[in-house]
Amino acid sequence: MRRAHILPLALALAACDVGEGVPEGKLAVVGPTVLGPEDIAAARSQVGKYGQLRFSGPEGDATMLEALVVAELLALEARERGFERDPRIDFAVHEEIASVYLSTLLERAVPRETVAQDTEALRAYYDAHPEAFTEPQTRSAQGVVFKTFDEAEHARAALVAGTSTLEELGDVFATPLQARDDAEFPAFHPHLFAEGVGEGDLIEHPVFVGEMLLIGRVQKVEEASVRPFDDPAVQEQLVEAVMKPRRDAARAKILERLRAGQPPL
Repeated sequence: MRRAHILPLALALAACDVGEGVPEGKLAVVGPTVLGPEDIAAARSQVGKYGQLRFSGPEGDATMLEALVVAELLALEARERGFERDPRIDFAVHEEIASVYLSTLLERAVPRETVAQDTEALRAYYDAHPEAFTEPQTRSAQGVVFKTFDEAEHARAALVAGTSTLEELGDVFATPLQARDDAEFPAFHPHLFAEGVGEGDLIEHPVFVGEMLLIGRVQKVEEASVRPFDDPAVQEQLVEAVMKPRRDAARAKILERLRAGQPPL
């Protein structure tokens, strides 16, 4: 998709400077289209009286400019692919503007910052859903690979009997630490993660690694662990989880009010 040249927000709104590729007095360039304050004003006039109030001021201008840029990028891509007469393109443009409008309303109704500061709600969700923040056990294996099952069985028998070591059997290599995934590794992980087989133990059977057969041992086991509450990634995940039902409820209320001909908020 084409790139757009957009003035930094402060410059665009103050109209006191010109960014590279953006003419003086304009705000953004998307392909052959140049967007300026007049385009924001025209778009604002199409979203109804409540939308006009919501998209007023510097913050509203910035939000509307973002919607117009994305809509122009969609239209430009459609023209390049020969879809410029497809009515679905016009619908997608209006849908993008409506989506930004709704997102703005939801942010106003349920500010992200407010949710991030609601430590009690975040902690309650964290305590109630430990599985969502648990890193699974991971294991790695080390061993030697063989082309045939007979060769692998013979080599494993020598390991079990103590008449040979892995190093004596061939080049030893190790797999990376990985969580159990029987769907992707049906001939390997059930044996690597077998009950009763721990770090340093021989893997019970020769296992397929690609098109080769590996015999060897469990090299390393890292036990499952719960990521701490104050981990930044955990905090981000918590905010999203707690915010979603609140915004879903806000969205339903906004749509209900609009259907009744009332202001959305």
